[in-house]
Amino acid sequence: MSLEEKLKKISLNKKKRDAEIDWDERRDTWIKQLETLYSNVEKWLKSYIDKNYISLHSYEISLTEEHMGTYPVNVFELDLGDPLVVFRPIGKNIIGADGRVDVYVSGHPDDKKMLILTEDDEKQRSHWELWEPKNKKDRKAFNPETLERTLEDWLQYY
Repeated sequence: MSLEEKLKKISLNKKKRDAEIDWDERRDTWIKQLETLYSNVEKWLKSYIDKNYISLHSYEISLTEEHMGTYPVNVFELDLGDPLVVFRPIGKNIIGADGRVDVYVSGHPDDKKMLILTEDDEKQRSHWELWEPKNKKDRKAFNPETLERTLEDWLQYY
């Protein structure tokens, strides 16, 4: 088989695969997963919110991804007084993952952490993991404890 024939075959397989995916459903599922993430963070921090130690804000941005086009998502912020912690969606179509949200203290995006959405094929469920970009092996389930530890680490400088 010539190079052109191989490339043509790969191209046809990709087009067939892409046609089989419901990109609108994929986008809508991603938006719901983000809403659930933000809702969980709000629940986990409820006692601090009730005491007015933390306030929540969100605003809309547009993401553009191949096949899904441009669509609106919310950036979620935790206002801790002086520091502002930002949850900024990066995208659904991420190599090796099912979505990514960068989390960082406003003004310090280089010191970010990544929330990576992963599928558990056996349980047919998604879950979020907190990754350290500087150490890709440092992965933790994202839950109330890891959120609190992350905030404590960032707040030691305030």
